Amino acid sequence: MDVSNLRENGLYNTTSETNTNLTEMSVVRGPIVVPMYQQAIIITMYSIIICLSVFGNSIVCYIVFSSRKMRTVMNFFIVSLAMSDILMAVLCIPLTFIANLVINSWPFGETMCPIVSFIQVVTVFMSSFTLVAISLDRYWAIVHPLRQKMTKQQACIVISVIWLLSVAIPLPTAIKARVHQYVNDSNAPYFCEELWENVTGQSVYNVLLLLFQYFFPLTILVFTYGKIILVLWIIKTPGEAVSDRDKRISISKKKIIKMMIVVVIIYAICWLPLHVITIAGDINKTFYNLPGMNIVWTASHWLAMSNCMYNPFIYCWMNAKFRNGFIKVFRCVTCGLPKPPRGIEMQQLRYHQSGAISVGNSFTTPYRSSSSNSEYTCLNGKYSGIAVSRGCRNTTVRFC
Repeated sequence: MDVSNLRENGLYNTTSETNTNLTEMSVVRGPIVVPMYQQAIIITMYSIIICLSVFGNSIVCYIVFSSRKMRTVMNFFIVSLAMSDILMAVLCIPLTFIANLVINSWPFGETMCPIVSFIQVVTVFMSSFTLVAISLDRYWAIVHPLRQKMTKQQACIVISVIWLLSVAIPLPTAIKARVHQYVNDSNAPYFCEELWENVTGQSVYNVLLLLFQYFFPLTILVFTYGKIILVLWIIKTPGEAVSDRDKRISISKKKIIKMMIVVVIIYAICWLPLHVITIAGDINKTFYNLPGMNIVWTASHWLAMSNCMYNPFIYCWMNAKFRNGFIKVFRCVTCGLPKPPRGIEMQQLRYHQSGAISVGNSFTTPYRSSSSNSEYTCLNGKYSGIAVSRGCRNTTVRFC
């Protein structure tokens, strides 16, 4: 993130004595020394983001690619979202918070400055554009169900376009970002910032970034999900099918929409404070001089960066398929030692059922299957019916 305004207004120290004579140069200080306890808090908080984001989003990608049933259009977009979060956590967060919040200088060289600044903007665009693509896909599928749905090949093309736009739009950041010193002195710290010759051009570019990163996507998301909520929960479609299959499909759609609405709400909340501070600082430079603004900016920056770690928890909480995938991964990592309570209960149920069937002669009478896989007709004898668990199905055994 660009913190040049913060430094210019005193939140980050680049020079020291200001009350000097014209013949006396200002004494140049090095980077601000952050107290150890503050460094420990900052490093811990950002390390939590990095670890949870990389771990959770990697599992999400593995779940989708390891199961053929999970390779749906919706999940392809979720993988794209997860990959952008991983890039943010690995390439951007560690370097930016160390440089801007721990040592208050850029120690990673001239080459890394434009790369890191550029990738950070790219990943934010990828996240926002992917959320928009998911909402539009759900919009067409639910509001216009008779129209042709997006195929997997089309989804891959859309994702490629999203990545291309995310790389193309913030190219000025890669061009303008560079390492520089505020004071021409060997002891002065180096900073990685965007340097524009035209202040008006910089302001216009910053406004466009805010609009395309946050406000335009958020407007589309509010419209699409608002319309979807209207169709699924409020408006009763005339002649709507009421079969069990249609009810299950409707419930499944509602669960997916609820999950994505939560993802969008978390995204909007996480990025809102930092964008508000940026807008207020662009309007009035003295805004950064308010007491405690350095703490407010740090907290807002952490909240914005933390957005990349929440989505896996949302999927696990609100989607049964992802939840089962997480359980399988954890069981694999822990060598299968912990088992979910439901699995233990099902094993005990199968054990008791198999034992009940094998005891006594009344349950060993041969029977033949009818046209239905779940019903059987006995050859002789009259016995009461029971339900037998066979593999993953409940098979009804009908006795004469």
